[in-house]
Amino acid sequence: MKKLLLFTLMIACQCYFAQISFQPTGNHSFEPYNATITGNGRIYYTTDGSEPTNNSPSGLNNVNINITQTTILKAKLATGQVYSRTFYFGDFPTKTVYFKAPSNWSSACSFANSVDPQTTIDIWGPGNPMTAVCEGWYKSELGFFVGLVEFNNCQFPFMTDLYKFYNITTEDTVFYDYSAGPITNPPACLLAVSDPNKKIAVVKIFPNPVQDYVNIESEKNFIAYEVIDESGKLILSKNFKGGKIDIRNLKTGVYFIKLKSLSNETNIVKFIKK
Repeated sequence: MKKLLLFTLMIACQCYFAQISFQPTGNHSFEPYNATITGNGRIYYTTDGSEPTNNSPSGLNNVNINITQTTILKAKLATGQVYSRTFYFGDFPTKTVYFKAPSNWSSACSFANSVDPQTTIDIWGPGNPMTAVCEGWYKSELGFFVGLVEFNNCQFPFMTDLYKFYNITTEDTVFYDYSAGPITNPPACLLAVSDPNKKIAVVKIFPNPVQDYVNIESEKNFIAYEVIDESGKLILSKNFKGGKIDIRNLKTGVYFIKLKSLSNETNIVKFIKK
């Protein structure tokens, strides 16, 4: 019994001392600022989003990074898991979002709330009217790094029976068809006005909320994924195979999946673990 207790205590201590934390809690500024990586021991880290190894730059117990541009910090202890957090810098970039509304809508509105970086400011619907473009499609310019973008019928949210909406979490340009969700084949009339250099959010997940497995459906060829909790802590980081992700071991709560493609594009989707 004493041996079992000692073994359990050793495992618990190893888990505790293998933790990495990032400071400050706020991860965005318009001016240069310091980010601190803290851990009990030698910390190996990267600032370009690559996976740290025992040959990466390192520091003992604390590492300070001067943030002068948006930076993905990843860090680990010698035998610990990799933790990741993005620190943002400067103005929120302007993204173009397109939405095809149901034919019975007389107008469409849109707005975005920041998912990452986390802010204390929430925008409530209906937001600003979108501009009609062509063939039932509307267009807006919204500012976000990673945002929860909502499209709605310009009614007020408290009018529950009348307020209709669709949303997606993304860090890229969105082409969203109300009947099909995010699409990769926007009509020719939109291609004439869209920016071909911008990426398109084209990921569907189901079911949501989910108990055991998240199914991913997309025309993109994803090769890897990360599961991140609401605090920005990296929970899982694996190669992506088979179109589904095992989340049985996650606690109940809200999470984000960051999917990485062969062309180094990323898509972020939000899900709820039951």
